[in-house]
Amino acid sequence: MFLERTAHPKITFGTHLAMRPVPLRCDARLVGQALINILKNAVESIEGRIADGDPSPPGRIVVSVETGRHIAITVEDNGKGLPQQGRERLTEPYVTTRTKGTGLGLAIVKKIMEDHRGELELSDREGGGARVRLVFAGEAQIVARAGSTTMTAEELSSVDHGA
Repeated sequence: MFLERTAHPKITFGTHLAMRPVPLRCDARLVGQALINILKNAVESIEGRIADGDPSPPGRIVVSVETGRHIAITVEDNGKGLPQQGRERLTEPYVTTRTKGTGLGLAIVKKIMEDHRGELELSDREGGGARVRLVFAGEAQIVARAGSTTMTAEELSSVDHGA
């Protein structure tokens, strides 16, 4: 997220992360690539909304880690949002809604999640924009208080960066 934040200083990047480690058995390089693809889409969606003449509210992207029954990484933005038509095809290779897009970003994310026996969920963000979730298979095993496997609100760290 540091690189995206540095490259796009007019967009605020927020995080809601566990204060304690959340172990996840995965290929960190591939999951990192999935997150880069999703963050790139979020930035482009915000830039597209602004280019279309809708500069308000200011761009904002929030990355959250959810624990509980599964571990999920959620990226929410206040960009243009997902298209109403053809939404079910967005994860197919070479399907894009952008003039300069390749249509490979979400297809790669979907394949990475399939390889991890997880799911890619695309939905509308309440208030406008998109919500993308990477849901990993298996139960969350959090390094937390003895006897507890879920994080309380006090154990989450919220941070805003940029703009």
